[in-house]
Amino acid sequence: MKSDRMFGILCILLERENVTVRELAGYFEVSTRTIHRDLLDLSASGFPVVTRQGVGGGVSLLPNFRYNKSALSEDDMKVILAGIEGLATIDDSARMKTLLAKLRFSDGNRLLLENDIILDFTSWNQNSSFLSRIGMLRRAIAGHFIVEMGYCSPSGTVTRRVEPYKLIFKQETWYLLAFCLLRQEFRMFRLSRITDLEVSDSVFDERRDYEIPSMESHFVNGGGQAVTVKMDHSLEFLAIDFFGRENLVYRENDIVVTFLTGRPEWVLSTFSGFGNKAEILAPDSLRQEMIHYLEQMAALY
Repeated sequence: MKSDRMFGILCILLERENVTVRELAGYFEVSTRTIHRDLLDLSASGFPVVTRQGVGGGVSLLPNFRYNKSALSEDDMKVILAGIEGLATIDDSARMKTLLAKLRFSDGNRLLLENDIILDFTSWNQNSSFLSRIGMLRRAIAGHFIVEMGYCSPSGTVTRRVEPYKLIFKQETWYLLAFCLLRQEFRMFRLSRITDLEVSDSVFDERRDYEIPSMESHFVNGGGQAVTVKMDHSLEFLAIDFFGRENLVYRENDIVVTFLTGRPEWVLSTFSGFGNKAEILAPDSLRQEMIHYLEQMAALY
């Protein structure tokens, strides 16, 4: 965006005594004419931009100009630092390390205090190929390269060719927002289900007519079928994880919660694993499905 580029130009001018228009155009990947317009807009906004022609010429700010770069408070910087540190858990590039080093110091060259928030996006599975997949997809998104991949779904593993757009982290799961060339629509793919990932040399033209999905939950008041369950007090920690304490009704012998779900199969698979510590109370149709589900399980043994 233009405002971001203008702020970036200002930051460069504050750090360097002199820079050429061609250098700025190359850095921001725009034309020299665009840079000249940005410089005029900066001047119109009150910043003393000086341009000099000829040998040794370039763009600079008046020598006596001072600008308080601390538009962000130390608390603001700590929030930003927490986010960058989280990204650093999946990106160990030199650029990220340099950025972290810069952010850790305040304007007075005083090391910022240890952050009280730590974000770690890495997998518990130390043998996971998760980090390499993240890196490949980020490169594909940046370069607009079509991705070929296997995807494990309830109907089996299928091959997909997609145009990748965004990596999205929701609660504890990473997703890829991509345009599926087979289905001809935008879809969400769980990274954990992606296999045989390959970034092709084919470049796609970015589509503009899409929105980031709302990512509503499948089972907590997100719409769909109303379900009421009861859970033993020994499962309170799971009830809180699933539904939130504010949605629970505590009774003497159990905990009751009513929620909406668009995935009743999730209820069956999850609550069957709780044995006699949990029970579906309503609707009766789901109770009958649970009986059939358990009978099928019992037949295996």
